Amino acid sequence: MKKHQREAILISFLNKKEKYKKLAEYIVQLIQDDPSSPKESLHTITYRIKDEFILIEKINRLNKELEAGLPPIMEENYQERVGDLLGVRIICLRLSDVEKVEAYLKLLSEENILSFVKGPDQKRSFILPVNPGDSIPDGIDLRYSGYSSIHYQIELGENSDAPSGLQGLLFELQLRTILEEAWSEIDHKYRYVRSRIGVNLPEHIHTGFYNLSAYLQVAALQAESLCRLAETYGLKKIAKVKGIARTPLGDEFSSIDLGKDEASRKLSSSEIEKSLKRVLGFKVTPRTLIYIEKRLGDVNSEEKPHKTLQKLLSKNRLLEFKTIFQEILNIEPFANTKEKNIDVINALNFGIFYEHQGKRVAQEGLRAVLRWRKDRSIC
Repeated sequence: MKKHQREAILISFLNKKEKYKKLAEYIVQLIQDDPSSPKESLHTITYRIKDEFILIEKINRLNKELEAGLPPIMEENYQERVGDLLGVRIICLRLSDVEKVEAYLKLLSEENILSFVKGPDQKRSFILPVNPGDSIPDGIDLRYSGYSSIHYQIELGENSDAPSGLQGLLFELQLRTILEEAWSEIDHKYRYVRSRIGVNLPEHIHTGFYNLSAYLQVAALQAESLCRLAETYGLKKIAKVKGIARTPLGDEFSSIDLGKDEASRKLSSSEIEKSLKRVLGFKVTPRTLIYIEKRLGDVNSEEKPHKTLQKLLSKNRLLEFKTIFQEILNIEPFANTKEKNIDVINALNFGIFYEHQGKRVAQEGLRAVLRWRKDRSIC
């Protein structure tokens, strides 16, 4: 790459860094503040914006590897061709947590809040028996640990409520367990960086990092197994209190009909969805339904959830909710397609506060939430 081309890319990227920072903050806030995000499955959300010199290094490498007929990466197209100018990383404690976050991201995609440009792809941690940058000879067996993280290339969807100017910016999202993160950090600092600057590490060190990855994969599987055993004890105790489980024999658990429990949950979900549609006149998104199910279970685990819902969203309470909503936001609730599901969540929480904290607390709590929404939309 010629000097003037490199300088043009660097100046352009430096001027756009603030936008990528705003995008990162929006994505982190979206996931952390979303009432229906699987917060119990999130350990850490971090982000990084690509270093300028690493960016130039990557563009030079990608230009050398270009397929015939493709234009080189220049100032005009680097944002579209380099998909990880911003990287967001979600770290989970358990393998099953990763699956829950994947399902949540899929819901965001289905609602067109996020748009998947590429992926999800499962990235393997390759350990090559050649120096980085060298061509790979024929017949070389590429060994990998099987331990992986999930990568997406994403941009904001049409239904995103992000600040203006962020549409069309690509970012990479990585989803991994905390043990994979540990291996990646150690490998990057002590093997990858040294190999990248030309340090010729002996084969037994490469193999050692490969083995460490395999050990951590086994540890992740063991951690998942232990967590499930601990959860089973919790289920066992709940079931025993409710009188639906037999006494365990030795170290074995008596059976709990989890299949029946899942069928019951699906039936309950369907009844909640029907009740909401009768009360509100429209169908809520799956993401909102998940949140409402959780909240109703917290409010009254003994009563059928759809019955609790009918109390919380009674005609009189909905009328009070609409009055305060119009007072603060000067618009009708449930009218804006992009925001009607958050209106539903506000209405439900108003009903819960009304039920448990009384009328005045519910009204002032709703006003505070709606003022926050108003201030956020102005920003």
